[in-house]
Amino acid sequence: MTQHVGIIDLGSNTARMIVVQYQPYHSFKLVEEVKENVRLAHNVGADNQLQAEPMAMAIETLRMFSNFCRALGVNEVVAVATSAVRDAANQASFLAQVKEETGLDLRVLSGDEEAYYSYLGVINTLGVSNGFMFDIGGGSVELALVRGRGLAHTTSLPLGTVRLTEQILRSETPSKAELKALDRHLDEALAELDWFRPQGSKLPLIGVGGTVRNLAKLEQRAQRYPLDIVHGYTMSLQRVDEWATRLSKLNRNEREQLDGLNNDRADVITAGVLLIRALMQRCGADSLWICGHGLRDGIFYEQFLRGSQPPLLGDVRQFSVENLARIYGYNVVHVAKVRELSLALFDQLQSLHGYGAWERELLEAATVVHDIGVAVNFYDHHKHGLYLILNSMLNGYTHREMAMVALLTRHHRKGGVTDAGLGGVLAEGDLERVGKLSALLRIAEYLERSKSQVVQSVVCKIEKNQVRVKVQAVGDASIEIWDANRKTNLFRKVYGVEMVIE
Repeated sequence: MTQHVGIIDLGSNTARMIVVQYQPYHSFKLVEEVKENVRLAHNVGADNQLQAEPMAMAIETLRMFSNFCRALGVNEVVAVATSAVRDAANQASFLAQVKEETGLDLRVLSGDEEAYYSYLGVINTLGVSNGFMFDIGGGSVELALVRGRGLAHTTSLPLGTVRLTEQILRSETPSKAELKALDRHLDEALAELDWFRPQGSKLPLIGVGGTVRNLAKLEQRAQRYPLDIVHGYTMSLQRVDEWATRLSKLNRNEREQLDGLNNDRADVITAGVLLIRALMQRCGADSLWICGHGLRDGIFYEQFLRGSQPPLLGDVRQFSVENLARIYGYNVVHVAKVRELSLALFDQLQSLHGYGAWERELLEAATVVHDIGVAVNFYDHHKHGLYLILNSMLNGYTHREMAMVALLTRHHRKGGVTDAGLGGVLAEGDLERVGKLSALLRIAEYLERSKSQVVQSVVCKIEKNQVRVKVQAVGDASIEIWDANRKTNLFRKVYGVEMVIE
């Protein structure tokens, strides 16, 4: 049964809401996302009193979110608050006012709970088993160490971007004294964490939150990156250091002119990137892995996988592919047969292509989603499929892998093989891989032309100048054999031998 849930996150800097349509343990899709910059932590002094104007802004935003859910018919709403409300001396009166004016029961998360939900968002959307993790907000940063997909350590520190900016980087362009003061402050705060340091083998650092997403967007625009996706993007310590240095020399107006920077973060981005650099240096990470999912997604997975402890997907990559196919109403039986035939061709022709388990998995993923473009239109559905894959995300896959699955989908019907503008994320030899795998997927697709599973299996015999494929069928497979033979041109081009299907 299809359900809807609204998840509201009132942060120190931004209030965000997502609405997700889902069937528990089966499939889900994001149907709405709204955010508003409320700066709830603005001008909070030593007495930790939330100020009247930010509170009014936050309450008005929460009222809007609540009304929006009501208008959509969303009855299940989970609303949480983080650092600013957690630390507020006037927390009780603020929560009472929120309840009175919006009807929302705002749950205040502890630092450990905030880190836990961010961890759930990361572990269910990235193919990671071990690594350090951070989630930077306006008032705090949550840190974690993940071991074997489990949460080994967590902590929350008052090192949010708004807090650091208002307390230390007060100048329009940070002075040398302010930058040194910030470095000392971060060093002192992180020095107490014995577990947040190099662990023998280098572990990646995974970043969550608007600050790290904005940093990734700045880098992608600077590099003319071909994908408009930050989830799963990686940056080196050197590039993070270069951005930290550059941002430190700019004033707010100059930062606002940077391509890719959200203007709402122009005044706090410098403190955030300096913090990221300090975290990378502290834990010894050479690479920063950006996660586009976090606390709100973690709360959702607790709903979606209700009853599981902990609520973790068993295989992020497999679920992501199947979820995408289910969203677009794929033909389960047809896909199963195309998968079976494609993998049979792959396995029996291994001596010709020389590929292994990694390429086989990419081919299998493409067989599952190869027809999702039909949800847009049958005509050119191979092109629509590429667009849907690149704009719907395959969680757990790298950008390179996602591009290859999209290209396999793009070329499963006809024509020659091109990189479709994705060459910037491919490695040497990948276009040849796409060609050879697409040829197999194309043959399998046409052997299942009538979507009736008349072709049961294939047996390949590799001869000197050709591959002879014997089809085992139940019933009349003449149209499948005829059409598949017409689609062997790509196979001949990429493998250098003829294919005869009989």
